[in-house]
Amino acid sequence: MASRHKEPTPTEVDSASDVEVNINFTYKPSPNITQAMESIDKWKSKRMDIQKGIDKDSTNKLSGIKNKIKKHYHDETQKRTAYSQQRLQRLIAALEKRTAIEEKISTRIDALREDCAHMAMLINAVYVGRKEAATQSARLANPSQPTN
Repeated sequence: MASRHKEPTPTEVDSASDVEVNINFTYKPSPNITQAMESIDKWKSKRMDIQKGIDKDSTNKLSGIKNKIKKHYHDETQKRTAYSQQRLQRLIAALEKRTAIEEKISTRIDALREDCAHMAMLINAVYVGRKEAATQSARLANPSQPTN
């Protein structure tokens, strides 16, 4: 295979030649460059306008989302408050019912206590009466015993 030769770079070619390079340091922009700069400025302003529109849209969407969140939070808070009030009302009704039942139980116990006292009095009276009757019949059956 044949070896490849490296081709000389343009700087090597220029340095090898005896041509002098004339560099002009006075730069004057051509009308094409001026138009390009104006076009760039125009596109920059359009881009800025579009960016402002996007920012405005995103701000509007964000505020809309915030408003929806606030409304949802407010609705949920009202629902929880209503539910808590219902539970509280049910609890109050249950406590009132319990208090009424306890009062009925208390009055029934008092009535039963009075009835028991009457029955005890009656049983005691019967016992005392039977005791006296037994004592009387014992005296009648046995007249020789002394009386107490």
